[in-house]
Amino acid sequence: MTSGQTATELRIEPPGPGTWFQDPVHFPRPATRYWMEVHPEPFRRGFSEFTRYFGMLIDTLEMQYPGGFAYNTRKLVSEEQIPERFQRAEEVFEKKLWRDQLRDWDETFKPAAIKRHRELQSVDPDALSDDDLVAYLRRCGEHHAEMIYQHMRFTGAAMLPTGDLLAHVGDWTGLPYSELLGMMRGASPVSGGVSAEFERLVKSVTQDHAARELLESDGEPGELLERLRSLEGARPFPNTSTWSATGCSTGSTSRGATRSSCPKRSYARSAPP
Repeated sequence: MTSGQTATELRIEPPGPGTWFQDPVHFPRPATRYWMEVHPEPFRRGFSEFTRYFGMLIDTLEMQYPGGFAYNTRKLVSEEQIPERFQRAEEVFEKKLWRDQLRDWDETFKPAAIKRHRELQSVDPDALSDDDLVAYLRRCGEHHAEMIYQHMRFTGAAMLPTGDLLAHVGDWTGLPYSELLGMMRGASPVSGGVSAEFERLVKSVTQDHAARELLESDGEPGELLERLRSLEGARPFPNTSTWSATGCSTGSTSRGATRSSCPKRSYARSAPP
């Protein structure tokens, strides 16, 4: 450092009382201003709901972003709440209440979320006035916040029975958890992006010789997609979520043309032997 240079020390003040832990796994870099404003409240609300549902001694996990960096602190339940939480935890395992949440997810929350996704995705932002665009972006932000809450609300149903299984099998066998996790590979295909739409898409393309030849060629991705759409018997262009599940991405340019990228042989790799 020369005499003309000065060192700037980054000092991050704790965002509140207690001990705060940095989260470099989810947030290796500073978050955006939008995320810092939207994320903390629905995250805290959803986390609190799932810990209460499963009888945990953590009240909630609070996230804050001093200097843009993600930090969290654990809030424990009050001493008066502990007996009630113990009683609830016994009920959870006795009745396997995570199955009730799975049913709620499959039958109520997931269909409602998908419906709302599609309602928002059906809007063409380019066709909106400035005021309507602002209102639309606000609706998107509100829905995004609700999905953060929903994500945390259902976290326990995925983690608790899995952790309980690993703990017991580890005690019975003496095997490390890293090995035991292998027995769960493929147990939840949806976690890898598999869906009924995706399976139909893969089946249709792998059974069509012309479609497979196109995907295995070296053409420009946007042109390949247009040619796929023009094949005899082709259905309407798949929605963004379905297409993205194959490893492809689509969008529109400012002039309305299709912009896309798609890894070569994405369908061929997904096809059964």
